Amino acid sequence: MNKKSEHTVRCAALLAIGFAVAGCERLGSPTNVPETAAIPASFGDLVAVTATDRRFESVLWFKQPDQTIVAVHVDLRTGTWYAYKTKYPRS
Repeated sequence: MNKKSEHTVRCAALLAIGFAVAGCERLGSPTNVPETAAIPASFGDLVAVTATDRRFESVLWFKQPDQTIVAVHVDLRTGTWYAYKTKYPRS
């Protein structure tokens, strides 16, 4: 390999690394998480967590003693859960 091609390969590698780093997002440290009210125990036992099509939202799935399934939406940026929830009764 001659010096010109080595230089080209190095530049291409640095450019690729630059694009990869530019696409990254800095994560906050756990100490910066705001204090929020806890999710009430009356929602039931947590059985699953799923992502939604929104970037910073997840759904917590709870099973209540009467076998009802409850879905609670959580905003991951603020750590707060939405005021609404969805109940799915089972027969």
